[in-house]
Amino acid sequence: MSTPILDQASAHQPVPTPPRRRRRALTLLTAGTLVLLATGIGVSVAVASRPTPTASAPSATAEEPGTATPDTQSSSVQQPTQNEQAPGQAANDTTTGQPPALADDRHDAFIRKLDTRGGTVVVDVVQVFKDKDAVEAAVQDGRTRDAAQYLPVYVRNQNPRLRTLPLASNLQVDLLGGCEDSTLSKQALLDKLASNAKIAGVYYYTLTVKDGAVQRIDEHLAVNAC
Repeated sequence: MSTPILDQASAHQPVPTPPRRRRRALTLLTAGTLVLLATGIGVSVAVASRPTPTASAPSATAEEPGTATPDTQSSSVQQPTQNEQAPGQAANDTTTGQPPALADDRHDAFIRKLDTRGGTVVVDVVQVFKDKDAVEAAVQDGRTRDAAQYLPVYVRNQNPRLRTLPLASNLQVDLLGGCEDSTLSKQALLDKLASNAKIAGVYYYTLTVKDGAVQRIDEHLAVNAC
């Protein structure tokens, strides 16, 4: 009866693992552990070597609030001030914007047209020389000295420009010819002035201009009296 007991005990006893299998399992376990360690070390190195992000510097071309760029400032249009004068406008004429035909002064001229109804006169400004100056001016303009030596007056007209001026309401006219002119009415005096002015080269006139209008007209001979 002793033999069966021995056989039963040996049946429950674990069978030892062969040495080759144990070494192989240990090798696989060691290799797996090394792989895990290597992976962990690699991740740690990657995290440690990653550069720390820093705040980026502001762009050099960024525009600060409340400031204008040079292009914006240069393109702004300057508005005219109240005191600026419009181009071409005369400073002494605020009604028409045009300068007077002649400045306030005395001017020598030929009368080309007299409009008694419209109250205007068209003149051609000249230069007047007298005595020795008349002789020299006539010679300069081409006359012989023999022909110019007896000239008491010489009228030079080098500019053909015509100017239209208004006649003042209180115009005074002084014509050559005698005291009878003082008895003529204003209209008759102007008619005689217009008639004399049509005789080319015989008369010239001195105009007194004030406030842009002709205040006085004086008649003179442009040739020898005899």
